Amino acid sequence: MRRFGVAFAAAVISALVLSGCFTVGRNFVSTPVKRIEKGVTTKADVKKEFGEPFRTGLDDGYESWTYVYNRWTPFTQTRSKDLYIVFNKDGTVRSYTFNSNLD
Repeated sequence: MRRFGVAFAAAVISALVLSGCFTVGRNFVSTPVKRIEKGVTTKADVKKEFGEPFRTGLDDGYESWTYVYNRWTPFTQTRSKDLYIVFNKDGTVRSYTFNSNLD
């Protein structure tokens, strides 16, 4: 009886691992990326379109925001996209980079 319980638990754990997925970040609509304009688009504009950033930081003394979405599953290609934005001191976009294998 005990062997059956151990075998059953191992089968359940294996099924969960094989069918499971892992996600980091929050999926975001990437269409507004095309509307970002250097020196024009503000932090408020970015927040309105993409929500709260996944992380914030500094890039050579300028504030930066990162939006990330990564989803791994055992049987499909990794789905990912990231948007990295650096802001000028006046709160407008200084530069940005967008990468994705989804759109």
